[in-house]
Amino acid sequence: MGEEHTITQQILDFFGEDNSHGAHEVFTNDLGKFETLTHYNNDEFLVKEYRYSYHADYTMKFRTEKVKYIELAFFLDGADVIRDSVNGKPGAYKLHHHYIYFTPENADIKIFFKKEICYKNLDIYVSKDYFHQLAEDSPMLQNFIAKVDLGKSASLFPEGLPITPQMMSILLEIKKCTLDGFYRDYFIKSKILSLLLLIFEFAKNQEEKPLVQNKSSINTSDIHTLMEIKEFIEGNLKSFYTIEQLSIRFGINEFKLKKGFKELFGDGVFHYAAKLRMKEALHLLKNSDLSIKEIAYHLGYASPSSFSVAFKNEIGVGPSYYRKH
Repeated sequence: MGEEHTITQQILDFFGEDNSHGAHEVFTNDLGKFETLTHYNNDEFLVKEYRYSYHADYTMKFRTEKVKYIELAFFLDGADVIRDSVNGKPGAYKLHHHYIYFTPENADIKIFFKKEICYKNLDIYVSKDYFHQLAEDSPMLQNFIAKVDLGKSASLFPEGLPITPQMMSILLEIKKCTLDGFYRDYFIKSKILSLLLLIFEFAKNQEEKPLVQNKSSINTSDIHTLMEIKEFIEGNLKSFYTIEQLSIRFGINEFKLKKGFKELFGDGVFHYAAKLRMKEALHLLKNSDLSIKEIAYHLGYASPSSFSVAFKNEIGVGPSYYRKH
């Protein structure tokens, strides 16, 4: 919980900094609100921050044009999973994870967004030529860049890697940089290189850990049911329920529900629901005038004290302290 709290606070700090030296564009239309900040732009690197939300569920569709960059995407806030489709092949991108991928020219893209969610991500675009230099001594990168050279879709870490506190610190340093000219170029390039080396080292350490064979026992029918349960939880944050109640409601064995939900979504049923409630609580504490008592009842807690205990267990500090600081 300590590292997760650190990441949460670092992300709050990151979006509290709006001192980009580059272009800052904001526009709204019938679909929603969209904001783009360009932190750095040259032939080797492009660093852009995106914040956007849609008024209704929306599927973005487009075809890629000529691509000269490999993309390093950090998903910092928004839905727990963003889903897309590249030439009909589905993909998923988890919150607080990062991905390195290449999408070729003339690819048909679909990205699925949910309504009333503020998505926030930072993308670092790295030139293919620069990646060639990094790949000289790494078989892992050589296999990746070979697909890129052939104009094929490629993903270095298809399942994504978690964003660590060290990575967030580097991202914040890039955003806060106030240098100009040569000094700015040198500083940001060195930080991006440090970030890439940190990522590759982290991936290498993950690969060297002993592998545990865990074959999934979830069948297609169970997956469909578990997805329904997940959607039910997301739509009923004010409701508290037992495993037995969910099992009866959705017609699934209790053991399958507990084991399958954690295997499929990476969290137990109750912790998943608690995280969603705390995410809503953070939003209300920061952006509303509701009292802590009102927020507690709004989220379905029986008393402000039970809400405060749950909040501190998840976030690391009490709601009163969080709001003051």
